[in-house]
Formats: sequence, structure tokens, C-alpha cells
Amino acid sequence: MTTNDPSESAHPYANPHEALRDLRQQAERRQLVTQGLPADVSAEVQRLVQELQVHQIELEMQYEELLLAQVDAETSRARYVDLYEFAPVGYCSLRPDGTIEQLNLRASQLLGTVRQHLLGRRLALFVNLTHRTAFADFVQAVLTSEQRQTTVLEMRRDDGTPFVAHLEGTVAPNPAHLEEPRCNLALLDITEQHRTQQALALSEQRFRTLFEANSDGMLLMRDNRFANCNQAALHLLALPDKSRLLGQPATAFSPEIQPGGQHSAVLAEAYWQQALRIGHCRFEWVRLRSTGEELWTDILLTVIPETGSNSPLVHATWRDITEPKRAAALVRESQERLRDALQASAMGVIDWNLTTDQLYWDERAQAIFGHPFRNNPVPSEEVLARVHPDDQGRLLELITNLRPGQTALETEYRVLAGPDEAVRHVTMTGRVLTDEARRGGRLLGLVRDITARREAEQELSYKNRLLEHIVANMPVVLGRLSPQGEYLELVGQGLRRVGVQDNQLVGRSVFDVFPTLIEPTRQLLAGQQINFLGSAEYQGQAVYFQNYGFFDQQRQQGVVFAIDVTESEQRRLQLQHERDLIQGLLAHSVDGIIALDAQGRVLAWNQAAERLSGLAAGQVLGLSLPEVSQLLGQPAPDALQALVERVLGGEDFARLGYYSSRSGGVWLDLYARPLPLPEGAGALLVLHDVTEQTRLQAEATQLKVRQQQLVLEAVLKAQEEERRRIAESLHNGVGQLLYATKLSMASLAPTEPVQASQRLLEEAIRATRTISFELTPGILADFGLEAALQDLVKRIPPHQLAVDLNLHGLQEPLPATLQIALYRMVQELLNNVMKHAQAREVFVEVSRADGQVYVCVEDDGVGFEPEHVTQSRQGLGLASIRSRVELLGGTLSIRSRPGHGTGISFQAPVPAPSPPGNEPLVMPAAA
Repeated sequence: MTTNDPSESAHPYANPHEALRDLRQQAERRQLVTQGLPADVSAEVQRLVQELQVHQIELEMQYEELLLAQVDAETSRARYVDLYEFAPVGYCSLRPDGTIEQLNLRASQLLGTVRQHLLGRRLALFVNLTHRTAFADFVQAVLTSEQRQTTVLEMRRDDGTPFVAHLEGTVAPNPAHLEEPRCNLALLDITEQHRTQQALALSEQRFRTLFEANSDGMLLMRDNRFANCNQAALHLLALPDKSRLLGQPATAFSPEIQPGGQHSAVLAEAYWQQALRIGHCRFEWVRLRSTGEELWTDILLTVIPETGSNSPLVHATWRDITEPKRAAALVRESQERLRDALQASAMGVIDWNLTTDQLYWDERAQAIFGHPFRNNPVPSEEVLARVHPDDQGRLLELITNLRPGQTALETEYRVLAGPDEAVRHVTMTGRVLTDEARRGGRLLGLVRDITARREAEQELSYKNRLLEHIVANMPVVLGRLSPQGEYLELVGQGLRRVGVQDNQLVGRSVFDVFPTLIEPTRQLLAGQQINFLGSAEYQGQAVYFQNYGFFDQQRQQGVVFAIDVTESEQRRLQLQHERDLIQGLLAHSVDGIIALDAQGRVLAWNQAAERLSGLAAGQVLGLSLPEVSQLLGQPAPDALQALVERVLGGEDFARLGYYSSRSGGVWLDLYARPLPLPEGAGALLVLHDVTEQTRLQAEATQLKVRQQQLVLEAVLKAQEEERRRIAESLHNGVGQLLYATKLSMASLAPTEPVQASQRLLEEAIRATRTISFELTPGILADFGLEAALQDLVKRIPPHQLAVDLNLHGLQEPLPATLQIALYRMVQELLNNVMKHAQAREVFVEVSRADGQVYVCVEDDGVGFEPEHVTQSRQGLGLASIRSRVELLGGTLSIRSRPGHGTGISFQAPVPAPSPPGNEPLVMPAAA
């Protein structure tokens, strides 16, 4: 039989063989009656049947035992589940890597989420970051030790709620050592216990702080003897340490008789008993300091309850009231002196009864508050109403805190005085005196108007802050010297430049520290004001200070104020060096260099400029270019003035070719760039003599132009000659044949086919004549380009193509070569429009201006991509036009896009005589 105690064995036999033997004996006793067997069955068979029946009974009994064991196991398991799952302590099992393998319901509640979300997660994720290292060490200790390990950690639930947990861990038993060990942990939430311990420790710490740091004497007494005391109590008795006080009776350092006439020992015992009886006792006591001086103290005895102690602990507070006692004794004899002193010091008296809230203030106090004199007393609200609203709350809080006991008061606040509510600053000094008869107290104080002093202090404070800010944040140095030249003070951010900290040199002589300042320092200490630029060397570099100083006769101190001007002085020296270098470069430059300021006035004029212009620098400095031109006797060219204005306006670079008749006539390249100046952007002009280069270039250009003209004339002559020959062939050959054919057909019968053929012949004759005319337009040679172009446009049928012809400046005749070339190119462009553009309208413009002839032909046709035009598409038309334009020295531009028409324009120079002197010359290419 099994028992309900899982600690006991499930079978009474420890040896399994004995259990089987006993079970067999029981089966034999319960053997069933064998069924009848035939008589001829042998004894061996009968024995075998009996043995089988015994085994059957034995198996049934084993099955019963198994059922009972199963019921017992299920009961034990249910009890274990109840104990494990619903235990008030959280249980969990961790793998060696710290992940949760198993946990109970309480553990999941402590971690703040369901069990399924916790399995497989690291328990360290619920430990505060600051304690994770300690947690890792704890788990390692559990896994490596057979002893139970405990720790306390700060943890956080899944929602971030913090709690304090007490952890106990053991390594899980693993006798087979088949897998890695497990760590079994018990978690207990001790947050409240932890908080209670912290509160208790904090309370104890506060009591110790209040006891030790209190300005009043604090003592602990047992059996009416001193057990402990703070430093304030020793200070009251003028004792060096506690040894002379601890263990002494309550009457220690007391006279034998108290001022009331009672013996100190008797009175001290009476007060002790009263404190034990009611828990506290308060009284005044006279003691004698170790120096023999009389000490009045206000003593409060408070019993501290202690369980299990027959000798209670009493806390005693000593408050020194010696001065109030002495003051009370002297009040009567000093009242008159006080009245006179108040009147002389312009102070007012305020006597505030804190019990009735009635306030007495004298005439001077009312005048300070700007209140017309009235009989006293008045409600305190009437006085407080005149206090500035921003100060009322602070003043009331201060007075409220002063009500218990006798406490000194010294404060400052603002009042709104008079009908105009002018702000005045008022100080109030006083004390709260208790009035035992009325169980209250009164605030007795003096008020004084310190408005003028406060304003002066505020102004002085502002200036001090301003000076401190300047000294701390700007490169300046402020120093004070003794009459012997020793530094009394030396501060300022400027000291960092020479590697010195504030007041590092205090006590040292300026004559030893800065030898370069010896003479100025002597002048300063002699009473002279100094103002000079001084220098010092630090880390191999010069540091410059502008020094100012005077001698304060009242304090007998020298005052020095220095400003770090190292950067400006270095810039000045560098600028001087650069200026000398620039002057040298300007003087030896082969090019003329002229510098202009933002207004165009001459700032610099080097020797080369003097040589090219014939004017000395002294003659032109400060003059504008027009004024310089007047000195030269010739006006400044407009192009030169425009060039300077562009550069002064911000253009980065400009160039101009310029001819000057000075010095026998020279060609100059004039370069202009902006010149940065402190007052704005100026201009730098460089004059480069290119006379010889220009002459050679002009000769080469003229030769090239002449060659181009010869080539063009030859080409055009050959083309025109070929055109004339073709025209004669058409007129004398094809035309005559067509005319003869027409005459031959006139003799035929006028049938329909004959008439149709005659019409075709007439059309062919007209086409032949038109082509012949177009090949050799005689109107071009007879009437010029304008008439030829007009006649060319008239020959185009308007229904086929509408032509808008615009001609300008063609009244004067053009060179024959240029005239023929322009006519042929316009003719070719119109033919291209009619053949390829599918246009409805074309715009043609031919004009002459400024020595150039301009041609533009634009249509509204289908357009094309200029960069993708093939040679076959471009044909001979555009190729011949491009070559002719190049031979003329002009430029061609093609603008086209599919679906948006085509525009072809070009320009070519009209041969003209060379420009006269003193005119701008447009240089080739780069000019």
C-alpha cells in the first residue's frame, strides 16, 4: 500500500525480489478453484494450469498496485502543481546562457507578462542596466557552486515598472550529467521592504544631521545625565570636547542657586520628573561657561519612547537666550537712547502684534511707506497693501516662519509709496518676541528707506559685472601694482596669449617679469598716466599690448589696463611688408599698372604707366579717368569708361584693345579686374604694349582677308561663269529647240492632244526662261542687291509660299563679290524651304549695320535636328552656304527642331577702311 506522503516509498519492500515473492504468496492464497479437467490429463498439465492461474492472479494484483501508484502519483503531482504554480514566491529555471526555460505563475506576474512571452527570453533583460553585471556574476556563482546563492537586484517588469527582487539560486541536480546544468531561481518582491529600509535609513540620517548640524545645543540624557551632545552644545559651554560633559548630571556647569532662588539640583530633578510624566518639559536655565561667563538657555526636554528599557532616553534642546535676557534688562535704560538714535538714523519703528494682527508704526515708518500720519494701531493688511506685490508673499512667509520662538529678522523689500506709488527699497530689522500672557508674540522691528543706496549699489553692481565680463571674455588685461611695482592683481583673457593664468604673477615685481615695461612702469608709479604700445615674446612670437594706466593716489596703487592688439599689429606689419613688396613690383613691372578706388579715382600709377602716358604719378593720383584724359589732351574713349564701370560693378574680368597716339602711337591691351579694398571693390588696370604684335597681326589678318577675298572672287567668278554658260545653253539650245517644236506643231490640226502638247511646250519654254534668268539675274548687276531680292520674292507664287521680305541699310552699294554671294545664299535658302520645309510662310531679313551684313531666313515648316542631319539630307544647299559664309569671314547659325520650323542666320563683315587713330580696335579672336 502507498501513503499520501511523497517522501515515503511506494512499496514497503526495499528489495524488488522480496516484493515479488510476497506478491506470489498472496496470489497462491487467493488461488481460484481450477475448472474441472479431464481425468486423463496428466499431473504435469494440472500443475502447469495451476501455475498459470497463480500468475494470472499475480498480474491482477500488480495491476491493482499500479492503479494505486498512479492515483498516488496524480495526487502528489496535483499537490506539487498547487505548491509550484500558486506559490507566493516566483520560481524559474534558467539555462546556462541565462534564458528562461521554465517559470511559475508568480514569476510571470513579477515580470509583468504571460508565461508564453517569457519562455526563451533572457532574464537579464528584466534587470536594470546598472545591476546586469552583478546578475551575471550571481548566475555564474550559482552554476559553479553547490551552495545556495542570494542577492538583491533592481529589476523592471515588461511595462517598465521598477521593483526590487530578492533572488535565491541553486544549481539543478543532474546526476546523469547528460546535459548542461540548469539554474533554479526563487524571486521574491521586496520592494516595500526595501523602501521601508531606505526610509528608515533616511530618517536616521536626517536625525543625525539635525542633531549634529543644528545651531542649537542638542543633547541625549539618560537617568538625568548627559549621554551625548553636538558641537553646538560644546560651543555654548565653551568646551573643547565631549569628555568633560558626557556622564555629568543635569546640573553640571550650573550655579548652586538658580535666579528664582531654588537649588539647581532640586529644580533639575523636578523638571526631569515632569518630562517623564507628560513626555516633555520646557524651562529656562542659567549655566556657567567654562570661562565663567553666564549663559542663559531655553531648554526643551522631550522623552524618546523605547521598548524594553527601564531607563528612558530624553532629548534636550538648548537655545542660547543670553542676549535677549541681557537686552530685556537694558531695554528700560536704553529706550531714550534708542529714540534719539532712531530719529538720527531716519529709521521707523514697527510693532506688530502677531496675535491680533494689529500693527503700530511711528511717524517715520509711515513716512517711509508714503502713508499720511494716522493714529495707531492699524490692521496689518493696511500696511502689507503698500508692499510691492512681488514681495508680499515672500515677506508673509518669512514672518510666518518667525512666529514660534524668539528669532531675529533681517530682510529687504519694496513698497509702493505715496499716491504715485513710487517704488522704494526698504530694509526691516527686528525680532519676534513671545508674549506668554497672551500666548502669542509681537514683531518688533526697524525700517529704513535705502532707495538711494540700492540704486547706487545696482549701478555699481552692473558696472562690476560688465567689467568682469569684459575681462573674462575679451583679450584684455587688468592689473594693480603696489608702489614698489609688485603685482597685487593681474587678471584677464589677454594673459592667455602669454601663457599666464589669472593672478599667477601676484607678489612678483613687474621689473623682473617684463623687462620691456620698466620705464613705463616707473612713469606710472611716479604718478604719470601712460599710453603706449608694448610687446613681449612668447613661444618665439611677438605679442603686442596697447597699455593704459594711472596711479590711484587714494589707494596708493597703480592701475594698468592692456588690450591685446597682436592680430592688428601683425596685420599692420604684414600690410606694410606687402605694400613695400607691391611697390617694388609696380616699380619694376614692364606693364603699366593703374589702381582705381570704388569711385574710379586713381590710387596707384607705376613707372610704366608714366612712360606710356607721359604723366607722373603725382599728377594723376586722386583723379578720375576723365580728369586724367583732360591732362592728356584727349577725351577718354567710351569703351574704356564702360570697361571700368563694368569691373567696378562686379564683372570678374574684362579686356579692351586700345590705340593711343601718345609716344608716337601705341597699341595697348588693357586688362581690368576687380580690386578688393576696405571701402569697397575697386579696379586694377594693366596696360600691355602690343604695338608690334598688333602690327604683325594686322598684316597677317589683312593678308588672310585678301586671300579669302581672292578665293571667294575666284569661286564666285567660276560659279557665275558656269551659271552663264548653262543659261546660254538653256536659252540657245534647249529653248530654241522647244520654240521650234512649238512652231512645228502650230501647223497641225488643233486636236485635243495637239493642244495639250502645245500647252506643255509653252510651260517648258517659260520654265527654261525662268531657270536661265535665275542662273544669270541681270537685275542684280543693273540695280543692286535690294532690287534683285525683291524681284526674287515676286517670282515665288504666294499660294505656294508667302514670303515676308525685310530689307534695311542696303541703299549704299555693296562690293560685287559680297552682293552676288548674299543673293545666291538667299536664293538657295528659299529653294530649300520650298523643296523640303513644307512651310506656309517664310520670313526673310537682310540688313547692314556697323560694318556687318546680317541675313536671317525663318520658316514655319517641319524642322529637323541640326546635329543629326546627314550629308544627303543637308545636300549641296547648306554645305555651299556654310562654305560661302566661311569664305566671307562670317558666322552661320542654324536653329531648328522637328515640328517647330527652321531658322538660318549668318553675318559677314563688309570690307571697310582701317579705323582712324584714337578709336577702340576690336582685336581678333580673344579680343
